[in-house]
Amino acid sequence: MRRTIPVLIVSGIGFLLLASYFFNFAIGPTDLDGISSLITNWGVIVAAFAVGLASVNLIRIHSAKVSRRRADWIHSLALLLTMAVFIIVGVYSKHNPDSAGAKALFQNLFDYSYSPFGSAMFAILAFYVASASYRAFRARSFEASLLLVAAVLVMLGNAPIGALIWNKFPVIGNWLLTVINMTGQRGITIGVAIGGFATSMRVLLGFDRGHLGIGD
Repeated sequence: MRRTIPVLIVSGIGFLLLASYFFNFAIGPTDLDGISSLITNWGVIVAAFAVGLASVNLIRIHSAKVSRRRADWIHSLALLLTMAVFIIVGVYSKHNPDSAGAKALFQNLFDYSYSPFGSAMFAILAFYVASASYRAFRARSFEASLLLVAAVLVMLGNAPIGALIWNKFPVIGNWLLTVINMTGQRGITIGVAIGGFATSMRVLLGFDRGHLGIGD
């Protein structure tokens, strides 16, 4: 029973939501769209509780780290303080929509604290991207040589100096991005869609039970 009931619940809800996308008929006093909307709203509520549980777990872990003065505890303290400030200001501005000061404070917190940290993180990642690009673009084979040539042409097409050297570099770079690159992306998208469909059917039919925390 501990295996059958969860599988039946997942399969029933999954097929019901799938049927509501194609059909609309009444099940008792409520039509299929209404039932689908109700299930979706419950899913949002469950997801909100999951986010709340994750937040409580985050606070518990970092509070213990700060109280015991473990390594890098100052970072945990900064995380907790930032989290508290954003929650307090966000909830206050949400429940006081007419307060221009609360809106401005929340927007300033986002623009002048969160956004710069994100920019700094991507700036640090740029060094790793450059290192990975160097390793990937080494012409060790014919395919790697094609990748290297294409990358150089795209960079020359997007850099201002490329158009000064030859006015066809932007045209070639745009063609590589919109034709060759798009062809590969569409192939990957089709493969991902087929894999997602196969995985979804395995879940709906009860063959894949890993998400339930039970074995086969």
